[in-house]
Amino acid sequence: MFKKLSIFFIAVMSLFFLQACGDYIYDQEEVFIASGHEDWPPIMSKSGDDIVGAGPELLFMIFNELGLSIESRYVGSWDIVQEKAKSGEIDMIVAAYKTPEREAYMDYSIDYTLDPVSILVKKGNGFPFDSWDELIGKKGVVTKGDSYGEEFDSFIVEKLDVIVADSPSEAFALILAENADYFVYAFYSAENALAKDEDLSEQIEILPNDVCAENFYMTISKKSRLIEFLPDINEILQRLIDDGTVDELIEKNKNNG
Repeated sequence: MFKKLSIFFIAVMSLFFLQACGDYIYDQEEVFIASGHEDWPPIMSKSGDDIVGAGPELLFMIFNELGLSIESRYVGSWDIVQEKAKSGEIDMIVAAYKTPEREAYMDYSIDYTLDPVSILVKKGNGFPFDSWDELIGKKGVVTKGDSYGEEFDSFIVEKLDVIVADSPSEAFALILAENADYFVYAFYSAENALAKDEDLSEQIEILPNDVCAENFYMTISKKSRLIEFLPDINEILQRLIDDGTVDELIEKNKNNG
């Protein structure tokens, strides 16, 4: 009788072990999904079906060290990316500013770079810009789903008259047609856009003073299992900041733009 019970116990434990191993292998083979803004170089931009740039490259380095698989996919416009992070359809966003609304459905890494935001105007239509108050009374344009930090976002809502464009190209068209006086846009992305388009660079200028400068963070959907890896992600990310890797990736992607 004892022998039969022993055999039964061994069989049950073997099945448990095989199931546990199966779960482990499945976890190791799981592919997590990241995404980002389609037009925010050098940190992130759309290339075919992928989101590429310094942010995704940094993410791949981190996940390679963790022994986890992740893909950086284009899943739609920036507002859709945020909705998919909220629903858990994607696991991560490669770079985002921190806002109270986003903190409700995403956890944030440590910040890894500072992103300056500028005012763009049609050449010949420039104006002195030393403070946000100088934008009051003018018609501005911003892009759908974008944040410029909690403080300036609130200032836009309370004090400014802005059009919401679906894309940077639409925003550029609005200021060139003089349907808007200025465009709020990330400085590095603006530089990239003007460098790639000679006609645009002859018609658009960036005003000297930044609107603001906001930190970029990696974010994880609160519905993703990756939340448990956030301390490890932060540890590796801090090392890549300290050894200059982050700055090198950003400069490389500026040059590639």
